Amino acid sequence: MVLCFIIMASTISVTPTSAETDGPLRVGYDPELPPLHYYDGRGERGFAIDLMDELAERMDRSIVYVEVPRRETVAYLENGTIDVMLSAFFNDQEAREMEFTDSYMSTSVGLFVHKDNDEVDGLADLGQVITAMERDTLEYEFLRNIRGIHYHTASTPRNAIDLLVSGRAGAFVGNMLTAEYEFEQQGVRDEYQTVGSYLLPVEYSMVVQQENYLLMDQINRALREVRGDGTYNEIYDNWFAGESDLADRLWLTIQVIGTAFVLILILFLIGVKWNRQLKREVNKKTNVLNQLNQSLQHQVEQTQSSDEFKKQILNSSPRGIATVDPNGVITSFNTKAGEMGGLKEEVVSKHYKEVRILNELLKSKFDQVLHSNQLYLGEDAEWKRDDGRVYYLRYYVYPLFDLDKNRAGIIVTFEDVTEEKQLRLQVFEQEKNQALGRVVAGIAHEIRNPLTSIKAFVELIPRKYNNARFQKEISTYVPQEIERVNTLIEGLIDYAKPKQVNKEIMDVGSFLEECTILFKQTAINSGFDMVCESEEGLFIEADENQLKQVVINLILNGIDAMTMKESSEDQTLKLKAHVVGKQVIIKVEDDGIGMSAEEKEQAIEPFFTTKAKGTGLGLAIAQQYLRDNNGQLRIESVKGEGTAIYLTFELVERGTTA
Repeated sequence: MVLCFIIMASTISVTPTSAETDGPLRVGYDPELPPLHYYDGRGERGFAIDLMDELAERMDRSIVYVEVPRRETVAYLENGTIDVMLSAFFNDQEAREMEFTDSYMSTSVGLFVHKDNDEVDGLADLGQVITAMERDTLEYEFLRNIRGIHYHTASTPRNAIDLLVSGRAGAFVGNMLTAEYEFEQQGVRDEYQTVGSYLLPVEYSMVVQQENYLLMDQINRALREVRGDGTYNEIYDNWFAGESDLADRLWLTIQVIGTAFVLILILFLIGVKWNRQLKREVNKKTNVLNQLNQSLQHQVEQTQSSDEFKKQILNSSPRGIATVDPNGVITSFNTKAGEMGGLKEEVVSKHYKEVRILNELLKSKFDQVLHSNQLYLGEDAEWKRDDGRVYYLRYYVYPLFDLDKNRAGIIVTFEDVTEEKQLRLQVFEQEKNQALGRVVAGIAHEIRNPLTSIKAFVELIPRKYNNARFQKEISTYVPQEIERVNTLIEGLIDYAKPKQVNKEIMDVGSFLEECTILFKQTAINSGFDMVCESEEGLFIEADENQLKQVVINLILNGIDAMTMKESSEDQTLKLKAHVVGKQVIIKVEDDGIGMSAEEKEQAIEPFFTTKAKGTGLGLAIAQQYLRDNNGQLRIESVKGEGTAIYLTFELVERGTTA
């Protein structure tokens, strides 16, 4: 029955062509894989070339060598340009498209670095350097799936090694044979070391057209012959004479054991193979089509699930999120963004300038973010929808990168902070009203003194009207006292009256003097002294009303801190201003209870306070006002000794006030 089965199988086997039996054998080789095979200007050279010549002689065939790029092996085999391709490594995908002979060479993938490089000692250290490698190889497929490795690919092993030698890469990963050969050829072998020589095993085989079992069997039989009679070892020693005797004996032992195992396995499988060949041939194409169909269906389902999952994440975000490609075309726009923008129609695939909310947020920013390292993080903007509703937005603009770390556009995210802004204003207004009460109590004495002087002069007018000295004094002192009262009243009005944000050039010295006048008497009534010191000609650009609210808040905090200290002798609240380089430093310093390191870390956090009736928002809002005016806040404090708060602004070069 088995004999009949074999006869039936032989009757349906593919009849070999003349080119497969008695014509010249067309052998493809990659000219960029020394020392296995390469072209030196005079002809084909290499271990695999010599081995193929010997195999062809055993097969009684002549050879025509054809240069074939390794990536085009399948195409050259399918169109009949070549019959055999040298040096292919096995993978599942190519096994469906061509037939692999027995392995004729075993090596491994190694990791090479300069001998002075002590940072890289294995794969785990490759995240610190750029790694050079040849693309579309076993090592390329292996390393590209490891996160954190930065690599630079080349079309040939020689080009990849040149990246290492020229210093454009810090490591090279590739097969050991080719690397050793190229280093020797360039005369730099002693300058580079191997820190990992067995990252991946590599088995090189020859490949033939799919289902060309006759030619594959001829090559395998010839390969077994040259291994058995020692010819293989002679060719191997001719090319790799530098290998140790121990390695040769070990390799020979492995080859003998492997050959014996393969022979036994072949004898065992040959009967099974012939018995199942008919069924496999009938079902092969059907199975391939079914697998492809299932794989395609699975990929479609995965893609749909992934897209749906991303959409759910974007649409559930409380922030508006939009992405724009390098041409300015919107590629995504989530539900929250459409709601805040007042948009009902689909805007994806439109240019961002056609969508008003994006046009306003990206105005003058799109090119800077896309073509430079400019980022816009935590920017504030006021947005008025077409229906009249006003939003206060905080937005972020930063680059969008693809999997290869190339800029693929930009991302815009924005959130509604209207309630936060209104709450901040309400809280600060409450604190300002409380501060006004304390200011009025302290300033009453300041107003009473000039009024008393004016009253005294007025009462003396009937008696000394014609007195020349009296006339001079009244004309001198009364206007001064009136101006003093006017200055106090204007300071109160400026502090209490709400204003829109309006940055202007302001004289720091005059500004601090006004703040000192407002609280001088309050400090004295509390048993403290208050001094103001400022260098001349210090100008900054800021909203004076907002900055006054910040400084007054710090003054009140300082007075409270000194009041809470058990000993209040010789305590002074100091307001100072000086210039350091191109920056103006405003310092508010007290001799109060101070803060611990933990309290100082939390001082600016909203709702953190050490006062029994404090809101914990004073410093948080002060910090925000400083950011609005391009200023910075820094706290230095020692528990039990006092606190110094520094406000830093850019110095404006100006000789006189505006």
